[in-house]
Amino acid sequence: MDFFKNMHRKSIIFADDQLIIRAGIRALLDTMPQYTVVAECAEGGQAVEAACRLRPEVVILDIAMPGVGGIEAARRIHQCEPNIKILILSSIDRQEVIEQALNAGAMGYLHKEFILDELTRALEFILRDVRYLSPKIQDSLIQSGADRDRVVSSLLTPRQIEILRLVASGQTNKEIAISLGISPKTVEFHRAQMMERLGVRDVTGLTRYAMKKGIVDPG
Repeated sequence: MDFFKNMHRKSIIFADDQLIIRAGIRALLDTMPQYTVVAECAEGGQAVEAACRLRPEVVILDIAMPGVGGIEAARRIHQCEPNIKILILSSIDRQEVIEQALNAGAMGYLHKEFILDELTRALEFILRDVRYLSPKIQDSLIQSGADRDRVVSSLLTPRQIEILRLVASGQTNKEIAISLGISPKTVEFHRAQMMERLGVRDVTGLTRYAMKKGIVDPG
């Protein structure tokens, strides 16, 4: 307990117009000793004011709120303080809305049908300047016709996409290293990062992901 008292706790503001949702988010965040809630808001304008005044590390926003909506709130917060990480938490999974949110400055987009582990992962990612899209949101973008490479590139670097394609094609770390002119340790490092970012545990999971997203031919 003393460790958590002494560590720097990341400050969070969240906004949702539904009281029951706010209570649920607050209950989840209260189970994470590495975070502290500094404000909770019922609409976007309040979130903008609180974010610009308190300058937290993270702001979690719903999209469909009265007054200033989540996308406009994200844009204003990003303009006020670009270093604040913005995570959208919404049940809306339409391509145009997701892209508007990301273009407004959001670093992550989490569908409301999330579990505690996914919220934890999303916060960890965006605080490391790594964009996070929940699997349900990724699938919605693909199904709605969004470009597969664009969706995947929001999560992985160009080098990692290249390595993922070779992993899914059945090449070993040594073979990939020779193909790309890098060391096997570098390949292993990227592979581990991809597993973490994509939420898979092994090469089989990486291969399935690559096939599902059209990075390699399933045949």
